[in-house]
Amino acid sequence: MGEPWLARLTTNARPDELPVLSQTAFALAEVLRDEQAPLRRITDVVMRDPALALHLLQRANSVPRRHSSFELSSLEEAAQMLGLQTLARLASEAPSEHSLADGPRIQAYRQTGGRAVLSALLARDWAELDRDRFPSEISLAALLNNLGERYLIAHGDARMGRYLDMAERSSAFPHEVEYVTLGESLETIGYRLARLWGLPLLIREAMRARNAQHPRTLCVMLATQIARYACAGWHNPMQGKDLRLVARLLDLDVAALRDRINRVLDDFNQSAPGYALDPLAPLGMEAGEAAPASESLFCLAPRADDHARAERDLRDRLHEDRETVFAALLRGLHRGLGLNRGVVALQDSRRDALVAEYLVGTDFEPGFNRFMLPMSEAGLFAALLEQAEGIWACDDNASTCDCQVPQTVRELTGADSFFACPLRVGGRPLGVVYADRRGAACGLDPRSFQRFLHLVRLAELSLERLGEKVLS
Repeated sequence: MGEPWLARLTTNARPDELPVLSQTAFALAEVLRDEQAPLRRITDVVMRDPALALHLLQRANSVPRRHSSFELSSLEEAAQMLGLQTLARLASEAPSEHSLADGPRIQAYRQTGGRAVLSALLARDWAELDRDRFPSEISLAALLNNLGERYLIAHGDARMGRYLDMAERSSAFPHEVEYVTLGESLETIGYRLARLWGLPLLIREAMRARNAQHPRTLCVMLATQIARYACAGWHNPMQGKDLRLVARLLDLDVAALRDRINRVLDDFNQSAPGYALDPLAPLGMEAGEAAPASESLFCLAPRADDHARAERDLRDRLHEDRETVFAALLRGLHRGLGLNRGVVALQDSRRDALVAEYLVGTDFEPGFNRFMLPMSEAGLFAALLEQAEGIWACDDNASTCDCQVPQTVRELTGADSFFACPLRVGGRPLGVVYADRRGAACGLDPRSFQRFLHLVRLAELSLERLGEKVLS
């Protein structure tokens, strides 16, 4: 598992490996019989099937153009570029979900398609309420946000069967299910595929945790999460925090947000059976209330091979940029040491704040990914920038935890104990590295702390070999 598997999986991946739902091909043929059908009505049919939307968008963006950097970012533009005859041919010639052969895969493929459609409907409603100039772009990005998950189902990888089974049968956090069954983040897989297939910028960047700082990508991430909660019956302990974040994003109270979500659900439920889903329950009155802290069902096992690989990578490899350095560091912390979440927060002089730029283990936590700490409120983290050594916060030291860790950080992370270390290059502070384990049952330990510090120091040396590139 890990990088070699991911490279093999994505290097030769093709969009046409994702079949079009048979109901979509039929519906599109019906609407195209009306020669007077408006383009919006046609693309609304396409938006009911993530695979057909992907095929149309990818094909249109692969057509050579005078300005190669120009991207078609909406289905309307893509349909106009290719023409309706080409669209009809894409739908009729594509394999259907029945080509997946076995029943459980077909059902999972339909259900994840339905969840993606619900995400798109929510994102469009919120973008229109927020008066976004191009709500269809946000809706399309939400439709394709679970690209990695759907590709693995279509591809027939046995790991995905284990992931779906475990996700359905347990209340484990999605990050942990990915760690145990896949050994890789579904968002990482989706992002690689989106880049490989030349999908538009917003679609790609909404798959990167760091972009939760930006309202348009955050809208996509939250729509994906709320759709996931709805399809699971509104039982997830994380849903209250995300609902409150949506309410703040849209400047609504939770009751008004609940009403909007339920109107979207009413619309979606008319087509739910076509996605092998029962009509989804409405969001109840208790939505948005603080949920009790949820403990992990299991702890992430450190992987000695991944730890050794991260050490070698940071010590011996000449990296091309700081992004690859931080990717190696965070992979070592997450997979090598079994730390649930890792963050590289860099100093942003424009905002006078520490801002999360690189994260791991947080794909399903858009609120956590908005980690931004003004220096005036940074407390312990501001002090860290001025010293050379890292800390194990709250290690039998309640006063340190209560008095110096900023309240915003304690609320954001929900962690009673964590590791933090200054990141310095050439004697200059660059930012802070943070890592934790989720829940008291998966406590931190001295050996992990020493290895955490060692990996950060190796990362600093690797950054120093980059020279001026590290500051760009």
